[in-house]
Amino acid sequence: MSRWIEHILISRESGRLRSGWRVMIFLLALIVPPSLWRTQDEAGESGSAASVAAHLEVGIDQVLNYLPLVIWVLIVSWGCLALLESQGLGALGLRVRAGWWRDFQRGLLMATLMVFAIFLLQALAGGSRLTPNPYWWPNRTLEAPALRHALAETAWALLMLTLAAFFEELLYRGYAFQTLLRGTHPLVPITILSALFGLSHLGNPNSNALSTANTILAGIWLSVAYLRSRNLWFPAGLHLGWNIALGPVLGLPVSGRLIPAHPLLLSSSASPVWLTGGEYGSEGGAAATLVLIGAIFIIGRRQRWPIKQTPTSDQSTDGA
Repeated sequence: MSRWIEHILISRESGRLRSGWRVMIFLLALIVPPSLWRTQDEAGESGSAASVAAHLEVGIDQVLNYLPLVIWVLIVSWGCLALLESQGLGALGLRVRAGWWRDFQRGLLMATLMVFAIFLLQALAGGSRLTPNPYWWPNRTLEAPALRHALAETAWALLMLTLAAFFEELLYRGYAFQTLLRGTHPLVPITILSALFGLSHLGNPNSNALSTANTILAGIWLSVAYLRSRNLWFPAGLHLGWNIALGPVLGLPVSGRLIPAHPLLLSSSASPVWLTGGEYGSEGGAAATLVLIGAIFIIGRRQRWPIKQTPTSDQSTDGA
Protein backbone atom coordinates (compact mmCIF):
# COMPACT_ATOMS: atom_id res chain seq x y z
CA MET A 1 0.00 0.00 0.00
CA SER A 2 2.80 2.41 0.87
CA ARG A 3 4.43 1.85 -2.54
CA TRP A 4 1.10 2.42 -4.24
CA ILE A 5 0.60 5.70 -2.36
CA GLU A 6 4.18 6.70 -3.14
CA HIS A 7 3.59 5.99 -6.84
CA ILE A 8 0.51 8.24 -6.80
CA LEU A 9 2.38 11.08 -5.11
CA ILE A 10 5.90 10.82 -6.51
CA SER A 11 7.12 10.80 -10.10
CA ARG A 12 9.66 8.05 -10.80
CA GLU A 13 11.38 10.17 -13.43
CA SER A 14 12.11 13.18 -11.22
CA GLY A 15 11.70 11.84 -7.69
CA ARG A 16 9.43 14.85 -6.95
CA LEU A 17 5.75 15.33 -6.27
CA ARG A 18 3.75 14.85 -9.43
CA SER A 19 2.77 18.03 -11.21
CA GLY A 20 -0.91 17.74 -10.31
CA TRP A 21 -0.13 17.72 -6.59
CA ARG A 22 2.22 20.66 -6.96
CA VAL A 23 -0.49 22.64 -8.71
CA MET A 24 -2.93 21.82 -5.88
CA ILE A 25 -0.40 23.10 -3.32
CA PHE A 26 0.01 26.28 -5.38
CA LEU A 27 -3.75 26.88 -5.59
CA LEU A 28 -4.29 26.20 -1.88
CA ALA A 29 -1.48 28.60 -0.95
CA LEU A 30 -2.99 31.30 -3.17
CA ILE A 31 -6.27 31.43 -1.25
CA VAL A 32 -4.75 31.53 2.24
CA PRO A 33 -5.32 35.30 2.74
CA PRO A 34 -8.99 35.63 1.65
CA SER A 35 -8.98 39.36 2.38
CA LEU A 36 -6.84 39.85 -0.73
CA TRP A 37 -9.44 38.45 -3.10
CA ARG A 38 -11.77 41.41 -3.39
CA THR A 39 -13.85 41.68 -6.53
CA GLN A 40 -14.18 44.75 -8.66
CA ASP A 41 -17.85 44.85 -7.63
CA GLU A 42 -16.65 46.02 -4.21
CA ALA A 43 -14.58 48.86 -5.65
CA GLY A 44 -16.39 51.46 -7.64
CA GLU A 45 -18.43 49.58 -10.25
CA SER A 46 -21.82 50.97 -11.11
CA GLY A 47 -24.52 50.18 -13.62
CA SER A 48 -27.19 47.53 -13.94
CA ALA A 49 -25.91 44.09 -14.88
CA ALA A 50 -29.17 43.35 -16.62
CA SER A 51 -29.83 46.35 -18.79
CA VAL A 52 -26.92 48.77 -19.22
CA ALA A 53 -23.17 48.47 -19.54
CA ALA A 54 -21.52 48.57 -16.13
CA HIS A 55 -18.71 51.03 -15.72
CA LEU A 56 -15.75 51.24 -13.37
CA GLU A 57 -14.68 54.49 -11.76
CA VAL A 58 -10.93 53.93 -11.90
CA GLY A 59 -8.57 55.53 -9.40
CA ILE A 60 -5.90 54.65 -6.91
CA ASP A 61 -8.25 52.30 -5.04
CA GLN A 62 -8.52 49.93 -8.00
CA VAL A 63 -4.75 50.02 -8.54
CA LEU A 64 -4.19 49.19 -4.87
CA ASN A 65 -6.67 46.31 -5.18
CA TYR A 66 -4.59 44.64 -7.88
CA LEU A 67 -1.10 45.41 -6.60
CA PRO A 68 -1.21 43.05 -3.57
CA LEU A 69 -2.75 40.33 -5.76
CA VAL A 70 0.16 40.50 -8.21
CA ILE A 71 2.67 40.51 -5.35
CA TRP A 72 0.98 37.57 -3.63
CA VAL A 73 0.87 35.43 -6.80
CA LEU A 74 4.57 36.17 -7.34
CA ILE A 75 5.40 35.20 -3.74
CA VAL A 76 3.45 31.94 -3.93
CA SER A 77 4.93 31.15 -7.36
CA TRP A 78 8.45 31.81 -6.04
CA GLY A 79 7.82 29.63 -2.98
CA CYS A 80 6.51 26.73 -5.08
CA LEU A 81 9.36 27.04 -7.57
CA ALA A 82 11.97 27.09 -4.78
CA LEU A 83 10.49 24.37 -2.55
CA LEU A 84 8.91 22.05 -5.11
CA GLU A 85 11.02 22.60 -8.24
CA SER A 86 14.44 23.75 -6.91
CA GLN A 87 14.26 26.76 -9.23
CA GLY A 88 14.25 30.54 -8.96
CA LEU A 89 11.51 32.98 -9.83
CA GLY A 90 13.14 33.60 -13.21
CA ALA A 91 11.88 30.20 -14.38
CA LEU A 92 8.36 31.65 -14.42
CA GLY A 93 9.03 33.37 -17.75
CA LEU A 94 9.46 37.00 -16.75
CA ARG A 95 13.23 37.29 -17.01
CA VAL A 96 14.43 40.58 -18.46
CA ARG A 97 16.66 39.03 -21.08
CA ALA A 98 17.43 39.63 -24.74
CA GLY A 99 14.22 39.81 -26.76
CA TRP A 100 11.80 40.29 -23.86
CA TRP A 101 10.79 43.80 -24.93
CA ARG A 102 10.36 42.67 -28.53
CA ASP A 103 7.98 39.90 -27.41
CA PHE A 104 6.02 42.32 -25.24
CA GLN A 105 5.75 44.90 -28.04
CA ARG A 106 4.76 42.22 -30.53
CA GLY A 107 1.93 41.22 -28.20
CA LEU A 108 0.74 44.79 -27.76
CA LEU A 109 0.73 45.40 -31.52
CA MET A 110 -0.95 42.14 -32.49
CA ALA A 111 -3.74 42.51 -29.92
CA THR A 112 -4.37 46.12 -30.93
CA LEU A 113 -4.70 45.11 -34.57
CA MET A 114 -7.06 42.30 -33.57
CA VAL A 115 -9.34 44.67 -31.66
CA PHE A 116 -9.37 47.12 -34.58
CA ALA A 117 -10.29 44.21 -36.90
CA ILE A 118 -13.18 43.31 -34.58
CA PHE A 119 -14.37 46.92 -34.52
CA LEU A 120 -14.16 47.09 -38.32
CA LEU A 121 -16.34 43.98 -38.67
CA GLN A 122 -18.85 45.50 -36.28
CA ALA A 123 -18.80 48.86 -38.07
CA LEU A 124 -19.27 47.26 -41.50
CA ALA A 125 -22.39 45.54 -40.14
CA GLY A 126 -23.67 48.87 -38.84
CA GLY A 127 -23.36 47.88 -35.18
CA SER A 128 -20.55 50.20 -34.10
CA ARG A 129 -19.44 53.76 -34.58
CA LEU A 130 -16.83 55.87 -32.80
CA THR A 131 -17.63 59.30 -31.33
CA PRO A 132 -16.12 61.72 -28.78
CA ASN A 133 -17.48 61.08 -25.31
CA PRO A 134 -20.28 63.60 -24.59
CA TYR A 135 -19.08 63.59 -20.98
CA TRP A 136 -16.35 66.06 -21.98
CA TRP A 137 -17.72 67.08 -25.43
CA PRO A 138 -21.43 67.92 -24.90
CA ASN A 139 -23.09 69.55 -27.88
CA ARG A 140 -19.68 69.82 -29.57
CA THR A 141 -18.30 72.11 -26.88
CA LEU A 142 -15.31 71.37 -24.67
CA GLU A 143 -15.87 70.89 -20.94
CA ALA A 144 -12.32 71.35 -19.64
CA PRO A 145 -12.85 70.00 -16.07
CA ALA A 146 -14.56 66.90 -17.47
CA LEU A 147 -11.73 66.39 -19.97
CA ARG A 148 -9.13 66.64 -17.21
CA HIS A 149 -11.07 64.09 -15.18
CA ALA A 150 -11.33 61.75 -18.18
CA LEU A 151 -7.58 62.03 -18.85
CA ALA A 152 -6.74 61.32 -15.19
CA GLU A 153 -9.10 58.35 -15.13
CA THR A 154 -7.56 57.03 -18.35
CA ALA A 155 -4.10 57.19 -16.80
CA TRP A 156 -5.27 55.24 -13.74
CA ALA A 157 -7.03 52.76 -16.04
CA LEU A 158 -3.82 52.10 -17.97
CA LEU A 159 -2.00 51.32 -14.73
CA MET A 160 -4.81 49.14 -13.40
CA LEU A 161 -5.15 47.22 -16.67
CA THR A 162 -1.40 46.59 -16.71
CA LEU A 163 -1.53 45.08 -13.22
CA ALA A 164 -4.69 43.12 -14.10
CA ALA A 165 -3.10 41.66 -17.25
CA PHE A 166 0.02 40.51 -15.41
CA PHE A 167 -2.06 39.15 -12.53
CA GLU A 168 -4.20 37.01 -14.83
CA GLU A 169 -1.20 35.82 -16.85
CA LEU A 170 0.62 34.79 -13.66
CA LEU A 171 -2.52 33.02 -12.49
CA TYR A 172 -3.54 31.25 -15.71
CA ARG A 173 -0.31 30.92 -17.72
CA GLY A 174 2.16 31.00 -14.84
CA TYR A 175 3.19 28.33 -12.34
CA ALA A 176 0.09 26.11 -12.58
CA PHE A 177 0.03 26.08 -16.39
CA GLN A 178 3.77 25.55 -16.75
CA THR A 179 3.91 22.81 -14.10
CA LEU A 180 1.14 20.83 -15.80
CA LEU A 181 2.86 21.41 -19.13
CA ARG A 182 5.98 19.64 -17.85
CA GLY A 183 4.03 16.60 -16.70
CA THR A 184 1.19 16.11 -19.19
CA HIS A 185 0.13 16.60 -22.78
CA PRO A 186 -0.17 20.34 -23.62
CA LEU A 187 -3.91 19.97 -24.20
CA VAL A 188 -4.38 19.28 -20.48
CA PRO A 189 -3.12 22.64 -19.12
CA ILE A 190 -4.54 24.51 -22.11
CA THR A 191 -8.00 23.01 -21.56
CA ILE A 192 -8.07 23.27 -17.76
CA LEU A 193 -6.63 26.76 -17.38
CA SER A 194 -8.54 28.22 -20.35
CA ALA A 195 -11.80 26.82 -18.97
CA LEU A 196 -11.06 28.32 -15.55
CA PHE A 197 -10.19 31.61 -17.24
CA GLY A 198 -13.55 31.64 -19.00
CA LEU A 199 -15.54 30.58 -15.95
CA SER A 200 -13.90 33.28 -13.83
CA HIS A 201 -15.71 35.87 -15.98
CA LEU A 202 -19.16 34.33 -15.58
CA GLY A 203 -20.10 36.82 -12.87
CA ASN A 204 -19.26 39.86 -14.99
CA PRO A 205 -22.13 42.19 -15.93
CA ASN A 206 -24.18 41.06 -18.94
CA SER A 207 -22.16 37.87 -19.44
CA ASN A 208 -23.70 35.08 -21.51
CA ALA A 209 -22.79 31.78 -23.15
CA LEU A 210 -20.99 33.38 -26.10
CA SER A 211 -18.98 35.75 -23.90
CA THR A 212 -17.85 32.78 -21.79
CA ALA A 213 -16.96 30.77 -24.91
CA ASN A 214 -14.98 33.72 -26.27
CA THR A 215 -13.11 34.11 -22.98
CA ILE A 216 -12.19 30.43 -23.10
CA LEU A 217 -11.00 31.00 -26.68
CA ALA A 218 -8.95 33.94 -25.40
CA GLY A 219 -7.41 31.62 -22.81
CA ILE A 220 -6.41 29.20 -25.60
CA TRP A 221 -5.02 32.12 -27.63
CA LEU A 222 -2.87 33.30 -24.71
CA SER A 223 -1.78 29.73 -23.90
CA VAL A 224 -0.61 29.16 -27.48
CA ALA A 225 1.24 32.48 -27.27
CA TYR A 226 3.11 31.17 -24.22
CA LEU A 227 3.96 27.93 -26.04
CA ARG A 228 5.26 29.94 -28.98
CA SER A 229 7.47 32.31 -26.95
CA ARG A 230 8.21 30.23 -23.81
CA ASN A 231 7.87 33.37 -21.71
CA LEU A 232 5.06 35.43 -20.22
CA TRP A 233 6.03 38.66 -21.97
CA PHE A 234 4.28 37.76 -25.24
CA PRO A 235 0.92 36.67 -23.72
CA ALA A 236 1.06 39.56 -21.21
CA GLY A 237 1.55 41.99 -24.12
CA LEU A 238 -1.38 40.42 -25.96
CA HIS A 239 -3.58 40.57 -22.87
CA LEU A 240 -2.70 44.19 -22.08
CA GLY A 241 -2.95 45.37 -25.70
CA TRP A 242 -6.39 43.76 -26.02
CA ASN A 243 -7.75 45.44 -22.87
CA ILE A 244 -6.26 48.86 -23.63
CA ALA A 245 -7.49 48.87 -27.22
CA LEU A 246 -11.01 47.94 -26.09
CA GLY A 247 -11.38 50.26 -23.10
CA PRO A 248 -9.17 53.38 -23.06
CA VAL A 249 -8.74 53.57 -26.87
CA LEU A 250 -12.11 52.63 -28.40
CA GLY A 251 -14.37 53.11 -25.39
CA LEU A 252 -15.85 49.60 -25.54
CA PRO A 253 -16.62 47.50 -22.45
CA VAL A 254 -13.82 45.23 -21.25
CA SER A 255 -15.45 41.95 -20.21
CA GLY A 256 -18.72 43.69 -19.46
CA ARG A 257 -17.30 46.81 -17.79
CA LEU A 258 -16.51 50.17 -19.33
CA ILE A 259 -12.94 50.87 -18.18
CA PRO A 260 -12.45 53.73 -17.56
CA ALA A 261 -15.97 54.90 -16.82
CA HIS A 262 -15.37 58.08 -18.84
CA PRO A 263 -13.16 57.19 -21.82
CA LEU A 264 -12.11 59.88 -24.25
CA LEU A 265 -13.94 58.10 -27.10
CA LEU A 266 -17.07 55.97 -27.07
CA SER A 267 -17.99 53.12 -29.40
CA SER A 268 -21.48 51.76 -29.75
CA SER A 269 -22.30 48.05 -29.52
CA ALA A 270 -25.66 48.13 -31.22
CA SER A 271 -27.57 45.62 -33.36
CA PRO A 272 -26.72 43.00 -34.49
CA VAL A 273 -25.94 42.10 -30.87
CA TRP A 274 -24.84 38.57 -31.84
CA LEU A 275 -21.95 40.20 -33.72
CA THR A 276 -21.11 43.13 -31.42
CA GLY A 277 -21.74 41.58 -27.99
CA GLY A 278 -24.17 44.30 -26.95
CA GLU A 279 -23.75 45.62 -23.41
CA TYR A 280 -21.05 43.04 -22.59
CA GLY A 281 -18.86 44.48 -25.32
CA SER A 282 -17.05 42.97 -28.26
CA GLU A 283 -15.86 39.97 -26.23
CA GLY A 284 -19.45 38.76 -26.23
CA GLY A 285 -19.90 38.87 -30.01
CA ALA A 286 -19.20 36.67 -33.02
CA ALA A 287 -16.73 39.18 -34.50
CA ALA A 288 -14.39 38.47 -31.59
CA THR A 289 -14.92 34.73 -32.07
CA LEU A 290 -13.72 34.89 -35.68
CA VAL A 291 -10.69 37.07 -34.89
CA LEU A 292 -9.63 34.95 -31.89
CA ILE A 293 -9.82 31.72 -33.90
CA GLY A 294 -7.76 33.32 -36.66
CA ALA A 295 -5.15 34.55 -34.16
CA ILE A 296 -4.84 31.09 -32.58
CA PHE A 297 -4.03 29.60 -35.98
CA ILE A 298 -1.61 32.40 -36.87
CA ILE A 299 0.38 32.09 -33.63
CA GLY A 300 0.30 28.30 -33.55
CA ARG A 301 0.86 27.62 -37.25
CA ARG A 302 4.57 26.84 -36.83
CA GLN A 303 4.14 24.96 -33.59
CA ARG A 304 4.81 21.24 -33.57
CA TRP A 305 2.17 19.35 -31.63
CA PRO A 306 2.30 17.75 -29.14
CA ILE A 307 5.01 19.70 -27.37
CA LYS A 308 6.00 19.65 -23.71
CA GLN A 309 7.73 22.23 -21.58
CA THR A 310 11.44 21.85 -22.29
CA PRO A 311 13.20 21.16 -18.97
CA THR A 312 16.00 23.47 -17.91
CA SER A 313 19.28 22.22 -16.48
CA ASP A 314 17.79 21.93 -12.98
CA GLN A 315 14.36 20.75 -14.05
CA SER A 316 12.99 17.30 -14.86
CA THR A 317 9.96 16.28 -16.82
CA ASP A 318 7.56 14.46 -14.54
CA GLY A 319 4.15 12.87 -14.54
CA ALA A 320 0.88 14.42 -13.58
